[in-house]
Amino acid sequence: MEKIRSFFFENSNTRQTIIKNTFWLFIGEASGRLLKMLLIVYAARKLGAEGWGTFAYALSVASLLMILSDVGIGTLITRNASQKDENYRTFISAALLLKGIVLAISIILVILISPHISNIKEAVVLFPIIGLIFLFDSIRDVGFAINRMLEKMEREMIIKVIMNSIILVLGITLIKANPLPISIAVAYVIGSGVSAVLIIWILRKDILEFIVKINVDTLKLVIKTTLPLAIVVLVGTIMGNTDIYMLGIWKTPEEIGIYSAAQRFFQFIIIIPSMIATATLPLMSRLANKDNEKFKKVLENTLSLFMVIVIPIALGGLILASQIIPFTFGPQYLTAIPVLQILMVMLLVSSPLILLINSVFAYNEQRKLVSANIFGVLINILFNLLLIPRFGVTGAALATLASTSIVTYVVWRKMKKINYFEILPSFKGAIVPTIVMLLITLILKHFEVKVMLNIIISSIFYFWVLFLVKKSILVELKEILKV
Repeated sequence: MEKIRSFFFENSNTRQTIIKNTFWLFIGEASGRLLKMLLIVYAARKLGAEGWGTFAYALSVASLLMILSDVGIGTLITRNASQKDENYRTFISAALLLKGIVLAISIILVILISPHISNIKEAVVLFPIIGLIFLFDSIRDVGFAINRMLEKMEREMIIKVIMNSIILVLGITLIKANPLPISIAVAYVIGSGVSAVLIIWILRKDILEFIVKINVDTLKLVIKTTLPLAIVVLVGTIMGNTDIYMLGIWKTPEEIGIYSAAQRFFQFIIIIPSMIATATLPLMSRLANKDNEKFKKVLENTLSLFMVIVIPIALGGLILASQIIPFTFGPQYLTAIPVLQILMVMLLVSSPLILLINSVFAYNEQRKLVSANIFGVLINILFNLLLIPRFGVTGAALATLASTSIVTYVVWRKMKKINYFEILPSFKGAIVPTIVMLLITLILKHFEVKVMLNIIISSIFYFWVLFLVKKSILVELKEILKV
């Protein structure tokens, strides 16, 4: 029992620390997203597509105005702390000050400007509450960045479970009493506020360590270092929210709700690659420019692991989308089926992008991401302008797929120039298991087997065949940790 406790709550070596952190990140993120997904499903059904669409639209408008608040400070803290550069405490202290300044400006923008640019009047009342949600979320995320620097992901797991449990219980209670978008907004702000207080309390001693004297030169260095990453983050935020905002120009809250339902399902699925990318960032930051061969090995094996996991999910989701949408959100969301199918295809290109951006950042080459991301957002806006008026929610999904694919291709090439890597030979073994899984999925769908049972049976066959060809996820994970 003592060995188990030590393994999951203490850091002893690189391999054990990565396994421990990945485990806690998975538990925290998966359970947290699952709890939140349950509330989203409940709210989407009870509020209807129009009510849920109004809330989703308000979130997107506020997110566009909050882009200044997320300038990559969290990732910057994790990287610099992991590398233990000289005077890193002073650097992180200046980064926290900058974060506080841009956060305050962003909250003011949300409260003052959102009502004037909103195309949906029903969303106006939600903006002050959503501004508070973003405030608490930003405080919590900075706390998580410091916590990841300490590589104590078990704390993050506990806070996420508490936060999302509060949001779920309170959300259901409030929606039952008052089935309006404001009910889910209030649940979110209370849960997020509790999580911000908890992380500050847990890290109070560690935070004091970084409250040091800041000179102007250090602050200038932080701004210079952050600026390229800030542009990347800003562009990513725009790409993630422009589609819903532009849907609000031409379409109704109901159509926004339909699009957002499929989008939320996609965001739930993508937690797996996101979690792995987050867990490996401290290791990559330590290896970059110090042991490039080991860095390359970690990157190749992690990308291979991504594709071994993502390919069957994407293709299976493509086949079962017509059953997943009515099962999850109800028959009123049937027009979201093609949107989900497009997003499942996008999963294949967006998953590796998460890790590639982290890899470029680990080398402190984030400026190389700027042009790719700016070009991507311009393409996204252009495609939205062309496709949304004619094809509605399906057009918005196609625009996102096209722009994300372009950005992934460009970032992939840039990372290859920094440290050349290959992954194709690594996941050839997944081809046969995927074909077997797809055949099973199609057969079960033909005989009208319930969608959840179909997913379970197909998954069992996939991992069984994967194990037979000696390309199991555990083997891939073991290879990643051989550093």
